[in-house]
Amino acid sequence: MERPRTLRGFSLPVVAVVLLGACGAPSGTVPETDLMVLEGRAQGTTFTIKYLDSLGRDLSGPVDSLLRAIDRSLSLWDTASTVSRFNAMDSLRTSDLHFQRFVRASRHFAEITGGAFDPSVMPLVAAWGFGPGGAGAADTTRLDSLRGLVGMERVLANDMAAMYSSSFPPEIVFRKERPGVRLDPNGIAQGHTVDVLAQYLLQLGITDLMVEVGGEVRAHGVNDRGTPWVMQIDKPVDGPEHVRQTTVPLEDRALATSGNYRKFREVGGRRFGHTIDPRSGRPVEHGLLSASVLAQDAASADAIGTALMVMGPEAARAWLADHPEFEAYLVMDDGQGGMSVWTTPGWPVAR
Repeated sequence: MERPRTLRGFSLPVVAVVLLGACGAPSGTVPETDLMVLEGRAQGTTFTIKYLDSLGRDLSGPVDSLLRAIDRSLSLWDTASTVSRFNAMDSLRTSDLHFQRFVRASRHFAEITGGAFDPSVMPLVAAWGFGPGGAGAADTTRLDSLRGLVGMERVLANDMAAMYSSSFPPEIVFRKERPGVRLDPNGIAQGHTVDVLAQYLLQLGITDLMVEVGGEVRAHGVNDRGTPWVMQIDKPVDGPEHVRQTTVPLEDRALATSGNYRKFREVGGRRFGHTIDPRSGRPVEHGLLSASVLAQDAASADAIGTALMVMGPEAARAWLADHPEFEAYLVMDDGQGGMSVWTTPGWPVAR
C-alpha cells in the first residue's frame, strides 16, 4: 500500500506527549492512503496533525493561515501582536477573536481556580527572568509592588456582555485597572491553538483526527487502525529525551501535561522552576512534578494543568474532587528519591 501522505516545511516559529502506533495498519482497516499528516514548527515548538480523509485534501495552506493568525494575536515574541500591543498600552480597541476568547477563558479559569491560573502573572514571570526578556530582565527586588498588578479582574472591557454572547467578534475596548498590567498567554495559547485547528477539521466533515501542538493534544474518532488515538505521557525527568511514564487513549477529548522540571533559573544560589504562583508572586516549591489533565477541549486541559502545578499535590487533589468534569494524572516526588502517582477515579486505564 502507499505510505501516508506527510506534508512538511511549515516556516512558522519538547513535545510532552508522543503518538503511539499508527503505522502498519492490518488488513481490513482504514486504507493508509486516507491518512494525511501535517508536521512543522509553530509557536516556538512543533506540531503534528493527523486526519483520515478519503478526499485526500491537503490542508497545509489553511492550517498555516490559522497558525499565523493566532501568532498575530497571542505571540509575546511578535511586538505587533494583539497581546503585545495590549501589554504596551493603557487600552486597546480590537475585534481580534482569538484575543477576546483568551481574555474570556482566562477570566473563567482564574475564577474557578481561585487565581491559581492567571495570565496577568506576566510582570512576575518577567521579574523572575522567565519572560521574553530572559534572565537579563530579572528583577526580584520589586515583587511586592508587582503583585499589585496581578489579577484578571484588572483587565477591563467596555462591553463584556458582547464578548460573551456575540457569535461575530465585536470591537471591544480593553483597558487596564492599573498601568503596568500585562498578560502572558502561554498557559493557554497552545491549547487554544489545538482547539481552533481541531474545530476547523470538524467543520470540514473530518471526524477522525488528532491535533497536537507542543504536547497539547485533542483527538476525535479513530486512527488509521480503527482504534482510539493513544498518547504517551512523559516521565518528569530532566533532559531532552522523552521517557515514557504512561499512555492514555484519547476518545473525543483533549490532553495537556504541565511540568516544572525542565525550565529553571538560579537566583541567589537557589534553583527555581518556571511555574510562578500568581497569588504569592514566587516560584512554586512543592512535590508535584507534573500534572496531566483530560478535558473536553485543549484550552481547558491546558489551563487546568497549569493551575494544578501552581496548587501543589494536596490542594490539587482537593480541587479535582470538587471538579469531576476533569480527569488528572499527577506525578509527585515521593520524598525518597523516587516518584509516586495519583489519579482521579475516571482516569483511563493504560492500554
